[in-house]
Amino acid sequence: MKRTTLSVLLTAGIVAGAALPAFGAPVCWVAPEAEAACGFRIFAEPALSATFIQHDGPAGGAAGVAGEYELGIKALAQRFPNFVKVNTLATLLNDPTAVSADGRDIWVIEVTDFRVAEEGKAPVTVSLSVHGAERAGLEGGVRYAEDLARWATSEPGHLVRNGTDADSVAIPASELLRKVHLYLSNPNPDGWAAGDLQNGGLFTRGNGNGTDLNRQFPTMGWVQTSGRPLPQSEPEAKAWAKFVQGVQPVVAADLHGELTSVNNAFADMMYPAGQWDPAMQVKEEALARHMKSNVYRYFEEQGVVLGDIAGAVAGMRPADYATAYDVVNYDDSGFMGDFFTQTGAVEMDVEHFLSHQVPNSTWLFPLEQAHVAAVRAEIETLAVEALVTHDLEVSFDVGETGYLFDPAVVTDTDANGYGGPPPPAGVVPQSYSATPMRYFEDLSEVASTPLRPVLAADVAGDGDADAFADLEGLDSFVIVSGGLPADGAGRPVDEAATIGALRDFVTGGGNLVLTDEAVRFFLPKLTAIPESAVTKGLSNAGHVNIDDFADPYLEGVYETASQTYYEVPLGYSATNNAPHWTVTRSSLESAGGTHLGHFGSATTRTSLGRLPLGDGTIGIIGALLPPAQESLHHFYGLADYGVTVAGGQILNNMLAAGV
Repeated sequence: MKRTTLSVLLTAGIVAGAALPAFGAPVCWVAPEAEAACGFRIFAEPALSATFIQHDGPAGGAAGVAGEYELGIKALAQRFPNFVKVNTLATLLNDPTAVSADGRDIWVIEVTDFRVAEEGKAPVTVSLSVHGAERAGLEGGVRYAEDLARWATSEPGHLVRNGTDADSVAIPASELLRKVHLYLSNPNPDGWAAGDLQNGGLFTRGNGNGTDLNRQFPTMGWVQTSGRPLPQSEPEAKAWAKFVQGVQPVVAADLHGELTSVNNAFADMMYPAGQWDPAMQVKEEALARHMKSNVYRYFEEQGVVLGDIAGAVAGMRPADYATAYDVVNYDDSGFMGDFFTQTGAVEMDVEHFLSHQVPNSTWLFPLEQAHVAAVRAEIETLAVEALVTHDLEVSFDVGETGYLFDPAVVTDTDANGYGGPPPPAGVVPQSYSATPMRYFEDLSEVASTPLRPVLAADVAGDGDADAFADLEGLDSFVIVSGGLPADGAGRPVDEAATIGALRDFVTGGGNLVLTDEAVRFFLPKLTAIPESAVTKGLSNAGHVNIDDFADPYLEGVYETASQTYYEVPLGYSATNNAPHWTVTRSSLESAGGTHLGHFGSATTRTSLGRLPLGDGTIGIIGALLPPAQESLHHFYGLADYGVTVAGGQILNNMLAAGV
């Protein structure tokens, strides 16, 4: 498509807008022959629209008076009955309370080939604009639902893609809908309806109660209980969570908007937080990478030029990806995307530039054309990804790797009991038994050689326990414990002999990896670095600010990465609570070590690096696998670990360095 400039778009918008009804977008729901006024569509393209799609009817949403959104999606279902159905959450859940705080219906648009049996179809769920002031998701979502229905009906061979990467795939739209069931919903009709022209034209972030619904979901780990309603207290979040749990999506997304972009990207894809095993990390990375390339493709094909959009900054890219912390600089409890991923979905949150309270209470169609193009690309990626994500082959060569087994477990049945403050009335706390050792068990499932657990007494011994052996034959050995753990077989542990055996392992050519508090305990005992040089710091998230992406430890790690573990699923709050262990850079480099990453703004403190010892190497990463903690509210349980995509890649590289 040829480039369309801002001035041309504005002129076209004025001309088109003059002929459009004052009430709405427009949406042409009356009959197929009336669709000409909307460019032969039900939901007109932004260039032919004068407003955002309106939610309420002419009487302000009075009972029995449908708005153009409801009329439009019902027209889609009537026009394309083989491929579209619409219903309310109240009907789908058989629950009359499954409505908004102000009593509005919450609609679900289903897109699939209903002539094909449901068995074997991959469910995909997408939340469109849970923040009422962030319109990109809804505006793009309904238009892409119409795209799919029209392609499947009139152009069944139209290819849909999950990106343009070498491992991306393309599939005819008709075949896609035989294999995928797409569920699109706007869980916050109140915040949307507030922005209708007749209601004042100012969208709101929250629902009719003023609650931010994206803090309302039952997510593992720390739960914020002060200054906001408790999770699942608002009817929209409660109903949507119940529906999603019933659907069990393979792939999902929660679509948002932002005022700024630290990555200078129009669409910022954000990994959610959760306990991802190494295989899930690969799937999440593939989804993010594919989605980024698909947004680039859609912008090119639909003629979106970011420099032509008012407010776009110089050099802005169509899309990029990172964790939420790396994009918006905060984590929190109750995020919908975190809930999605904890139900088992491969998930992506997306922030869309300038899809926000400002300027999104004013219609500017060149901007919305870009939002719609991005959302179309994102949903298309999700739909196609659902067919391939479980078939990804995952295997890591980390050589012969062992880990120091720590039998300590944080559990709701330990001496602490449930731990933390008691849960609110009516909330039954979920049980948990958390240990970072499970990360190594999970890594073993996809490693070319399973990792070997080594009991504490066997580090310096002869491997006399049946299931365990000493360090003989290992390329790499990793320790996360902040001291010598108890021996899993109940035997005494000789500290001096253990430290001596570790030193012999490294000096003899072994690769020792120390993470988290193990840096504090073991590094000074094995090297000339003094104990005073290793200290603990606290931050809003587990992260390492990378200073040298060219190093082998950072091979394959994406350039936007810094977060290495998710703190919230482990019970740490998102405000200055996540532990990090660092060594002074000067002491590391004086010992012949290499600095690769620092903590926070303290470039003088190393949180990622290595140093030689004899013929071997000690690698350190001070923020990766901290144990879960119980002192704060965590009534939805605790995770074993919260390793991010980047954290997993770094650890794999550190272990592979010993091969």
